[in-house]
Amino acid sequence: MLRVTSFVHQFIKNTFTQSSTLLDLTLGNGNDALFCLQRGHRVIGLDIQTLAIERSEAKCHNYPKHVFHQIDHALLDTVIHEPLDGVLMNNGYLPNGDEHITTSLASSLAALDKSIVLMRPLAYLIVTLYRKQTGGFHEAEGIESYLRQNKKLRFDQSYTYTNDDFAPLVLIFQKVDESS
Repeated sequence: MLRVTSFVHQFIKNTFTQSSTLLDLTLGNGNDALFCLQRGHRVIGLDIQTLAIERSEAKCHNYPKHVFHQIDHALLDTVIHEPLDGVLMNNGYLPNGDEHITTSLASSLAALDKSIVLMRPLAYLIVTLYRKQTGGFHEAEGIESYLRQNKKLRFDQSYTYTNDDFAPLVLIFQKVDESS
């Protein structure tokens, strides 16, 4: 069974072209950003924590096609104004960081709503929900409900481990092409 990060990376590798612009709403340690940059994608990354920006920049500094902002992802519209080919979000806390600083349902929904506006038709939204941490299951339920009810999105696929209701859950949606 694939790890969720491997599943997401396989999807990115098989879906996006080198000219794709991807938004990482929660940079964390920069692993997804680095993976995308290594494939020639342009990456815009956000994180509320200085430590996350520093770690991500340290990993990605050799790749010029990135810009990182230390900002709450709910405020993304103050720094991003361009069309996106894909959006990634990992909910939870910064690995090897302060576990008390986590994403919240309210800020995540605001970030998703604003991201969907910036997504090109047929762009992909890839959300990884970590449900074991405090409040994680509630946040995951809220995000999944929001995404499944959103008329601008079409459910594509999901991935998780079997026999564990609290295992990480990957949800992938595609933006509907409203012009056709």
